[in-house]
Amino acid sequence: MQRILIGVVALVAAAAVPAQELTGYAGALRVNEAKEYSFSAGASYAHPVNEHLGLSLSYLNEGHPTDHHRDGVAGQVWVRTGPNQPGWSFAAGAGQYYYFDTTELHSDGNTKYTNDHGWAAIYSVQATYHYADSRWYNQVQVNRISPTGKDSTTSLMLGVGYQFNGVKGDKLHLEGPATDEAITLMAGQGINNSLSSETTTIAALEYRRAVGRYVDWTVTAINEGNTPQSKRNGVATQLWLIRSLNQKVELGMGAGPYFNVKVPDAEGQRSHKAGLVSIGGRYHLAKRVVAQASWNRVVTDYHRDADLLLIGLGYSF
Repeated sequence: MQRILIGVVALVAAAAVPAQELTGYAGALRVNEAKEYSFSAGASYAHPVNEHLGLSLSYLNEGHPTDHHRDGVAGQVWVRTGPNQPGWSFAAGAGQYYYFDTTELHSDGNTKYTNDHGWAAIYSVQATYHYADSRWYNQVQVNRISPTGKDSTTSLMLGVGYQFNGVKGDKLHLEGPATDEAITLMAGQGINNSLSSETTTIAALEYRRAVGRYVDWTVTAINEGNTPQSKRNGVATQLWLIRSLNQKVELGMGAGPYFNVKVPDAEGQRSHKAGLVSIGGRYHLAKRVVAQASWNRVVTDYHRDADLLLIGLGYSF
């Protein structure tokens, strides 16, 4: 994740243009080599650096082609035609995509799966229509993802987005609506990254502290439920890069190690390694009460990846 995190540091630090953009996408995807079709979806946070240059951080889901469930996180640099005025604008972007791919393996008549991770180049073009006297916009985007040694994909997605003014580039913690520490209790659903996508109820308890203008540090105790594929719990510690969109809303991305207290045996290994990559949002309901939602990916070296979808309430102190 190092390359993406470097890009996010630049993204959250950029403050020359205050408006940020949040876009949700849905569309169709083509697996180029297999000539197969599936769905695509995603969400993106973009920050203009100046009139013609922007940065973005995106989560992309590449659907479910045969024997593959691939998604990931992308950081891109964009060249734009100009400032966001009513009417059409155009942009082209390029960057790196860190993917998580659940693929099927066939061995001795048995069907198994593996969780592959890796980097791929991503190239995109987009056309955006901004409405007069409105912060809402519509967008058409085409992505080309080209991993080494794997099928490349082309997706066509339609998006709806909203433009925020921002809060002078500072975190809400340091602006006054909240203090710099919080305890948050969360619950949600865990989804194992197998070809069957088993689900289970999960829970987590998070301690969060602001350690810099754009940086949070968290320690999170996680219980991943009790399905045959999960049966895992532990403690994760992460550094988060945070951006405030207004006086109520924060977005951020976190990454760090996940220390497992209990894990299922896999392929005869006794020592397992795992990390936790997260994208989340926080909404300050009051000075000391905050609502939080996050998507978390457990990244393992023993084919036990999982998605953890969590929502909860926190208390700031």
